[in-house]
Amino acid sequence: MAVPEIRTGLSLDDVLLVPQRTSVVSRSATRLDTTLGGDVSLGIPVLSANTPWCTGARMAEAMARLGGLGVVHRMQTAEDQAAEVAAVKAAPVATGTLGRSPALDAEGRLRVAAAVGVVDDYRERAELLVAAGADVLVTDVAHGHADYVIKVVEELRARFPRTTLIAGNVATAAGTRDLIDAGADVVKVGIGPGGICTTRLVAGSGVPQLTAVLDCAEEAVRSGIPVIADGGIKAPGDLVKALAAGAHAVMLGSALAGADESEAKLVEHEGRKAKVSTGFVTFGMRLTLKQARGEEVSREELDEYTPEGVEATFAYSGSLAATLRPFLGGLRSGMSYSGAHDLAALRERAEFVRVTPAGLAESRPHALGRAEQVPLDYAAAVK
Repeated sequence: MAVPEIRTGLSLDDVLLVPQRTSVVSRSATRLDTTLGGDVSLGIPVLSANTPWCTGARMAEAMARLGGLGVVHRMQTAEDQAAEVAAVKAAPVATGTLGRSPALDAEGRLRVAAAVGVVDDYRERAELLVAAGADVLVTDVAHGHADYVIKVVEELRARFPRTTLIAGNVATAAGTRDLIDAGADVVKVGIGPGGICTTRLVAGSGVPQLTAVLDCAEEAVRSGIPVIADGGIKAPGDLVKALAAGAHAVMLGSALAGADESEAKLVEHEGRKAKVSTGFVTFGMRLTLKQARGEEVSREELDEYTPEGVEATFAYSGSLAATLRPFLGGLRSGMSYSGAHDLAALRERAEFVRVTPAGLAESRPHALGRAEQVPLDYAAAVK
């Protein structure tokens, strides 16, 4: 048997963006707006994740007010999810505190997306969500390059021709092409890079996120289809690199879970606020939905389930606006280093350089271990 050539897959930590000559005088002069298929325009290239510890109505409202898009999770009854969508559409519009315009539909209402599965009640759920006003449907499945997923995408496309359809998740050009051919307006990219995801450890499957985004975006651009980088964003620089690699937007879950508006539970531990995941990882989609319907879950059912993630505690980060601010500030800085006034220019001008482990260490603060650190808070005196 011939030994196949094994490619090298790169994560976001494996590269840096090469600084370019720039005409950007101030990072405030950069534009962060983006478009996700059809007429869905956003002021910032960020979606909040469709996990039960991240996005409900409150998070979706806050995201839209700041110019982004929230994807209401489906780990609840279809009726409850539709009610959350309706609540977002009925919410008052307020100017985002980050200085950007809110994401609005043609009638001036806040935009909202909603997740649907690909088995069981997906038809009825999608009908209720669209009737409630969902601007976008997002297929919620770990491995989107599957025959049954492709058939569902085709079905949803035919049933809701005017609703923007985000399909995923995939990590290859072939998966991207098949979802586009099935009718996806946007493709979501990421198998296993999430902050509490263990798919790569449990299933041994996935593609490092930078390579996945590069491959999928290269295929998608042939059809003028945008991709979303879902997962692997640990710091603002990761967001910059994902967008430079070809993504039109990123999806954040763990990074937003500490915000006031997230669905994660607020707790106090050793005098500090934190937010914790809600048990979805422990029970998985099927058993979580079973609980949402008021049905009992047996120990046997739970023992048969193999999780592909871990429950987590997230540091409390205050308001969503405060949580997003360093990510968007970092994005503007990264764009200025690349000489890009907008996201299209960032994708066009981006040049990556691979870094060694020593280069990665050099990229991080490395003076802190030389002496015992004295707590400093120069901002405390600012009124």
